[in-house]
Amino acid sequence: MPGPNKFAEGLRSGTFMVTCELDPPKGTDPTKAKKIMDLLKDKVQAVVVSDNPQARMHMAPIGFCRYLLDQGIEPVMTITCRDRNRLALQSDLLAAVGLGIQNILAVTGDYITWGDHPETKPVYDLDSVQLIRAISLLNENKNLSGNGVEGPSPSFTIGAAVTLAGNPILPQVLKFRKKVQAGAHFFMSHPIFDLAGVEEFFKEKRPDRKTPLLASVCLLNETRMREYAPGKYPGLYIPETVMKKFRTLSSGEFQAGMMSHTVRLIEEIKKDGRFQGVHLMLNGDEERIVELI
Repeated sequence: MPGPNKFAEGLRSGTFMVTCELDPPKGTDPTKAKKIMDLLKDKVQAVVVSDNPQARMHMAPIGFCRYLLDQGIEPVMTITCRDRNRLALQSDLLAAVGLGIQNILAVTGDYITWGDHPETKPVYDLDSVQLIRAISLLNENKNLSGNGVEGPSPSFTIGAAVTLAGNPILPQVLKFRKKVQAGAHFFMSHPIFDLAGVEEFFKEKRPDRKTPLLASVCLLNETRMREYAPGKYPGLYIPETVMKKFRTLSSGEFQAGMMSHTVRLIEEIKKDGRFQGVHLMLNGDEERIVELI
Protein backbone atom coordinates (compact mmCIF):
# COMPACT_ATOMS: atom_id res chain seq x y z
CA MET A 1 0.00 0.00 0.00
CA PRO A 2 2.08 2.98 -1.18
CA GLY A 3 1.71 6.23 0.72
CA PRO A 4 2.42 9.83 -0.28
CA ASN A 5 6.05 10.73 -0.78
CA LYS A 6 5.92 14.52 -0.81
CA PHE A 7 8.37 14.73 2.07
CA ALA A 8 11.10 12.99 0.06
CA GLU A 9 10.26 15.09 -2.99
CA GLY A 10 10.57 18.27 -0.92
CA LEU A 11 13.98 17.23 0.41
CA ARG A 12 15.22 16.45 -3.09
CA SER A 13 13.92 19.71 -4.56
CA GLY A 14 15.49 21.92 -1.88
CA THR A 15 12.14 23.13 -0.55
CA PHE A 16 12.32 24.67 2.93
CA MET A 17 10.51 22.04 5.01
CA VAL A 18 8.40 22.42 8.13
CA THR A 19 7.74 19.36 10.27
CA CYS A 20 6.21 18.92 13.69
CA GLU A 21 6.69 16.25 16.35
CA LEU A 22 3.71 14.39 17.75
CA ASP A 23 3.60 11.67 20.39
CA PRO A 24 1.25 8.72 19.83
CA PRO A 25 -1.52 8.38 22.44
CA LYS A 26 -0.74 6.70 25.72
CA GLY A 27 -3.82 4.56 25.27
CA THR A 28 -5.73 2.68 22.60
CA ASP A 29 -7.63 5.51 20.90
CA PRO A 30 -5.74 7.36 18.12
CA THR A 31 -8.73 9.61 17.44
CA LYS A 32 -7.95 11.57 20.61
CA ALA A 33 -5.24 13.31 18.61
CA LYS A 34 -7.67 14.27 15.82
CA LYS A 35 -7.92 17.91 16.96
CA ILE A 36 -4.13 18.30 16.87
CA MET A 37 -3.95 16.58 13.47
CA ASP A 38 -6.49 19.06 12.09
CA LEU A 39 -4.30 21.90 13.39
CA LEU A 40 -1.18 20.51 11.71
CA LYS A 41 -2.70 19.33 8.45
CA ASP A 42 -1.72 21.52 5.48
CA LYS A 43 0.68 23.52 7.69
CA VAL A 44 3.56 21.02 7.77
CA GLN A 45 5.09 18.73 5.16
CA ALA A 46 5.23 15.82 7.61
CA VAL A 47 4.53 14.87 11.20
CA VAL A 48 7.31 13.06 13.04
CA VAL A 49 5.82 10.34 15.25
CA SER A 50 7.92 9.53 18.29
CA ASP A 51 8.67 6.01 19.55
CA ASN A 52 8.04 5.66 23.29
CA PRO A 53 9.39 9.21 23.86
CA GLN A 54 11.62 9.66 26.90
CA ALA A 55 11.28 5.88 27.39
CA ARG A 56 7.61 6.29 28.35
CA MET A 57 5.15 3.73 27.00
CA HIS A 58 2.88 4.97 24.19
CA MET A 59 1.02 3.35 21.29
CA ALA A 60 3.48 1.87 18.78
CA PRO A 61 4.36 4.50 16.15
CA ILE A 62 3.67 2.13 13.25
CA GLY A 63 -0.05 2.02 14.07
CA PHE A 64 -0.29 5.76 14.72
CA CYS A 65 1.57 6.54 11.47
CA ARG A 66 -0.98 4.48 9.53
CA TYR A 67 -3.75 6.47 11.24
CA LEU A 68 -2.06 9.74 10.18
CA LEU A 69 -1.92 8.52 6.59
CA ASP A 70 -5.65 7.81 6.77
CA GLN A 71 -6.14 11.44 7.85
CA GLY A 72 -4.13 12.73 4.87
CA ILE A 73 -0.99 13.54 6.88
CA GLU A 74 2.42 12.21 5.81
CA PRO A 75 4.29 10.68 8.77
CA VAL A 76 7.94 10.21 9.60
CA MET A 77 8.10 7.12 11.79
CA THR A 78 10.71 7.19 14.54
CA ILE A 79 12.23 3.83 15.38
CA THR A 80 14.59 3.31 18.32
CA CYS A 81 17.35 0.81 18.99
CA ARG A 82 16.41 0.80 22.68
CA ASP A 83 13.31 -1.41 22.47
CA ARG A 84 13.99 -3.93 19.68
CA ASN A 85 16.67 -6.32 18.51
CA ARG A 86 17.68 -6.53 14.85
CA LEU A 87 14.97 -9.09 14.07
CA ALA A 88 12.20 -6.90 15.47
CA LEU A 89 13.61 -3.72 13.89
CA GLN A 90 13.75 -5.24 10.43
CA SER A 91 10.35 -6.93 10.68
CA ASP A 92 8.74 -3.66 11.84
CA LEU A 93 10.33 -1.90 8.87
CA LEU A 94 8.93 -4.49 6.48
CA ALA A 95 5.51 -4.01 8.05
CA ALA A 96 5.89 -0.23 7.59
CA VAL A 97 6.40 -0.79 3.87
CA GLY A 98 3.18 -2.75 3.72
CA LEU A 99 1.32 0.04 5.52
CA GLY A 100 2.60 2.78 3.19
CA ILE A 101 5.06 4.36 5.67
CA GLN A 102 8.12 5.51 3.75
CA ASN A 103 9.88 8.03 6.00
CA ILE A 104 11.91 6.68 8.91
CA LEU A 105 13.85 8.51 11.64
CA ALA A 106 16.40 6.07 13.09
CA VAL A 107 17.54 6.94 16.61
CA THR A 108 19.13 5.29 19.62
CA GLY A 109 16.32 6.26 22.00
CA ASP A 110 16.38 7.92 25.41
CA TYR A 111 17.75 5.63 28.09
CA ILE A 112 15.31 3.50 30.08
CA THR A 113 15.93 5.25 33.39
CA TRP A 114 14.36 8.45 32.03
CA GLY A 115 11.01 6.74 31.59
CA ASP A 116 8.01 5.22 33.35
CA HIS A 117 9.24 1.59 33.24
CA PRO A 118 12.72 1.89 34.82
CA GLU A 119 12.89 -1.87 35.42
CA THR A 120 12.84 -2.54 31.64
CA LYS A 121 15.82 -4.28 30.05
CA PRO A 122 17.11 -2.07 27.22
CA VAL A 123 18.09 -3.84 24.00
CA TYR A 124 20.56 -1.76 21.93
CA ASP A 125 21.35 -4.77 19.72
CA LEU A 126 22.15 -2.19 17.02
CA ASP A 127 23.27 1.39 17.44
CA SER A 128 21.77 4.18 15.37
CA VAL A 129 24.51 4.01 12.71
CA GLN A 130 23.98 0.26 12.30
CA LEU A 131 20.22 0.78 12.13
CA ILE A 132 20.65 3.34 9.34
CA ARG A 133 22.81 0.81 7.50
CA ALA A 134 20.13 -1.88 8.00
CA ILE A 135 17.48 0.39 6.47
CA SER A 136 19.78 1.19 3.55
CA LEU A 137 20.20 -2.55 2.94
CA LEU A 138 16.43 -3.05 2.96
CA ASN A 139 16.24 -0.38 0.25
CA GLU A 140 18.49 -2.74 -1.73
CA ASN A 141 16.22 -5.71 -0.91
CA LYS A 142 18.75 -7.22 1.47
CA ASN A 143 18.63 -7.88 5.19
CA LEU A 144 21.42 -7.62 7.75
CA SER A 145 22.34 -11.28 7.21
CA GLY A 146 22.93 -10.60 3.54
CA ASN A 147 19.86 -12.53 2.42
CA GLY A 148 17.41 -11.19 -0.12
CA VAL A 149 14.01 -9.77 0.83
CA GLU A 150 10.98 -10.89 -1.15
CA GLY A 151 8.78 -8.44 -2.99
CA PRO A 152 9.37 -4.96 -4.39
CA SER A 153 12.28 -3.12 -2.76
CA PRO A 154 11.36 -0.50 -0.16
CA SER A 155 12.12 3.15 -0.87
CA PHE A 156 12.62 4.43 2.64
CA THR A 157 13.68 8.02 3.14
CA ILE A 158 16.13 7.61 6.00
CA GLY A 159 16.48 10.24 8.69
CA ALA A 160 18.97 10.54 11.53
CA ALA A 161 19.37 12.70 14.61
CA VAL A 162 22.28 15.05 15.19
CA THR A 163 23.43 17.22 18.08
CA LEU A 164 24.58 20.62 16.85
CA ALA A 165 25.42 22.28 20.15
CA GLY A 166 27.37 21.25 23.22
CA ASN A 167 30.89 20.75 24.42
CA PRO A 168 32.84 18.89 23.12
CA ILE A 169 31.28 19.01 19.66
CA LEU A 170 33.81 16.86 17.74
CA PRO A 171 32.26 13.48 18.79
CA GLN A 172 28.92 14.70 17.41
CA VAL A 173 30.58 15.71 14.14
CA LEU A 174 32.18 12.26 13.80
CA LYS A 175 28.82 10.58 14.53
CA PHE A 176 27.21 12.79 11.88
CA ARG A 177 29.76 11.68 9.31
CA LYS A 178 29.25 8.00 10.17
CA LYS A 179 25.50 8.37 9.68
CA VAL A 180 26.01 10.00 6.29
CA GLN A 181 28.27 7.12 5.27
CA ALA A 182 25.71 4.58 6.54
CA GLY A 183 23.07 6.05 4.23
CA ALA A 184 21.18 8.84 6.03
CA HIS A 185 19.17 10.95 3.58
CA PHE A 186 18.37 13.79 5.99
CA PHE A 187 19.05 14.95 9.53
CA MET A 188 16.96 16.41 12.30
CA SER A 189 18.84 18.20 15.04
CA HIS A 190 18.19 18.05 18.74
CA PRO A 191 16.61 21.35 19.88
CA ILE A 192 18.65 24.48 19.34
CA PHE A 193 17.97 27.78 21.08
CA ASP A 194 20.27 30.09 19.15
CA LEU A 195 22.51 29.93 16.10
CA ALA A 196 25.63 31.10 17.89
CA GLY A 197 25.81 27.74 19.67
CA VAL A 198 25.96 25.72 16.43
CA GLU A 199 28.87 27.53 14.79
CA GLU A 200 31.51 25.10 16.07
CA PHE A 201 29.61 22.17 14.57
CA PHE A 202 29.46 23.73 11.12
CA LYS A 203 33.10 24.71 11.32
CA GLU A 204 34.09 21.07 12.07
CA LYS A 205 31.51 19.53 9.70
CA ARG A 206 32.90 21.22 6.61
CA PRO A 207 32.93 20.35 3.75
CA ASP A 208 29.87 18.04 3.90
CA ARG A 209 26.81 20.26 3.52
CA LYS A 210 24.95 18.12 1.01
CA THR A 211 22.64 16.13 3.29
CA PRO A 212 19.49 18.12 4.17
CA LEU A 213 19.42 19.26 7.78
CA LEU A 214 16.31 20.41 9.63
CA ALA A 215 16.85 22.47 12.77
CA SER A 216 14.63 21.56 15.71
CA VAL A 217 13.16 24.32 17.83
CA CYS A 218 11.35 23.62 21.07
CA LEU A 219 8.66 25.50 22.97
CA LEU A 220 9.61 24.85 26.57
CA ASN A 221 7.31 25.52 29.47
CA GLU A 222 8.47 27.65 32.36
CA THR A 223 9.05 24.76 34.75
CA ARG A 224 11.35 22.88 32.40
CA MET A 225 13.30 26.00 31.51
CA ARG A 226 13.74 27.06 35.15
CA GLU A 227 14.75 23.53 36.23
CA TYR A 228 17.13 22.99 33.33
CA ALA A 229 20.67 21.87 34.09
CA PRO A 230 23.15 20.32 31.64
CA GLY A 231 22.42 16.57 31.41
CA LYS A 232 19.10 16.74 33.23
CA TYR A 233 16.90 16.24 30.15
CA PRO A 234 17.97 13.93 27.28
CA GLY A 235 18.94 15.73 24.10
CA LEU A 236 18.41 19.19 25.59
CA TYR A 237 21.24 21.72 25.68
CA ILE A 238 20.38 25.35 26.42
CA PRO A 239 23.23 27.86 26.12
CA GLU A 240 23.94 29.96 29.21
CA THR A 241 23.30 33.15 27.22
CA VAL A 242 19.74 31.99 26.55
CA MET A 243 19.24 30.89 30.16
CA LYS A 244 20.30 34.35 31.39
CA LYS A 245 17.73 35.96 29.12
CA PHE A 246 14.87 33.85 30.50
CA ARG A 247 15.98 34.20 34.14
CA THR A 248 15.14 37.89 33.92
CA LEU A 249 11.52 37.17 32.96
CA SER A 250 8.72 36.92 35.51
CA SER A 251 6.20 34.08 35.34
CA GLY A 252 3.72 36.45 33.71
CA GLU A 253 6.23 37.32 31.00
CA PHE A 254 7.62 33.84 30.36
CA GLN A 255 5.21 32.45 27.76
CA ALA A 256 5.26 35.58 25.59
CA GLY A 257 9.04 35.70 25.92
CA MET A 258 9.38 32.05 24.81
CA MET A 259 7.11 32.66 21.82
CA SER A 260 8.91 35.79 20.63
CA HIS A 261 12.32 34.10 21.08
CA THR A 262 11.18 31.06 19.07
CA VAL A 263 9.58 33.11 16.28
CA ARG A 264 12.78 35.12 15.93
CA LEU A 265 14.90 31.94 15.90
CA ILE A 266 12.76 30.37 13.17
CA GLU A 267 13.16 33.50 11.05
CA GLU A 268 16.94 33.33 11.52
CA ILE A 269 16.94 29.64 10.54
CA LYS A 270 14.96 30.41 7.38
CA LYS A 271 17.46 33.10 6.35
CA ASP A 272 20.59 31.24 7.44
CA GLY A 273 21.04 29.02 4.37
CA ARG A 274 22.58 26.04 6.20
CA PHE A 275 19.23 24.45 7.04
CA GLN A 276 16.62 22.96 4.76
CA GLY A 277 13.84 23.22 7.24
CA VAL A 278 12.64 23.58 10.76
CA HIS A 279 11.28 20.84 13.01
CA LEU A 280 8.81 22.08 15.63
CA MET A 281 8.64 20.46 19.06
CA LEU A 282 5.61 22.16 20.55
CA ASN A 283 4.95 19.95 23.58
CA GLY A 284 1.17 20.33 23.63
CA ASP A 285 1.09 23.91 22.28
CA GLU A 286 0.31 22.82 18.69
CA GLU A 287 -2.45 25.45 18.46
CA ARG A 288 0.33 28.06 18.35
CA ILE A 289 1.76 26.72 15.10
CA VAL A 290 0.19 29.52 13.05
CA GLU A 291 1.97 32.14 15.18
CA LEU A 292 5.28 30.36 14.69
CA ILE A 293 5.32 29.82 10.93
